[in-house]
Amino acid sequence: MSLVAVALLGGCLPRFVPVDDAEVSAALKEVLQQYQKRAELARELITLVQPVSNRTDALVAAVMDAQADLDCIRTAPETMVDRVAFERFKIAQRQLGDALSGLLVESGNDRRFHKDPRFRSLVRQLGGVDRQINVARQAYDEAVDRYNASLNVFPRDVEARILAVHERPEFGPAAGTTTRQLRTDFGSLRGSMRV
Repeated sequence: MSLVAVALLGGCLPRFVPVDDAEVSAALKEVLQQYQKRAELARELITLVQPVSNRTDALVAAVMDAQADLDCIRTAPETMVDRVAFERFKIAQRQLGDALSGLLVESGNDRRFHKDPRFRSLVRQLGGVDRQINVARQAYDEAVDRYNASLNVFPRDVEARILAVHERPEFGPAAGTTTRQLRTDFGSLRGSMRV
């Protein structure tokens, strides 16, 4: 049945290209580029922090391990279409971000780094790159939403099923943007210090 549909539709349908495929690819390249900038800054931070302090050795090792895990993941835009590879990439990036923030907090508490202009410059650059990563991820997610919506509109949904075109994965909300439900029942808290 599907062979008949392909034969009938093969000659009369234009080449199937989802509406916003180029936009999604461009947004993904921007996200990957921003993550690459963060990785380069992390390497600079390690070379600055590693020789000076013994207290941060475990944190430096955690950043290096996270970078090594990330280096093992193939991050070509063509491979990021696969949901499993995409999730693996997200997890590795989150681990690197967590390790970096721990290293920055511990190093920032050290007086030697507190007044070092190279350290302060790296902290500012990492903060700027993190903001750019969040903006690029949001732009990617918006492009993916449009792309996935275009796959679910007739006749594109039929074409997508025939040609096995799948929806693209998205990053979702950034880790710091999730909030818990606000508490509105304060009657049970009278007389206690619980929050």
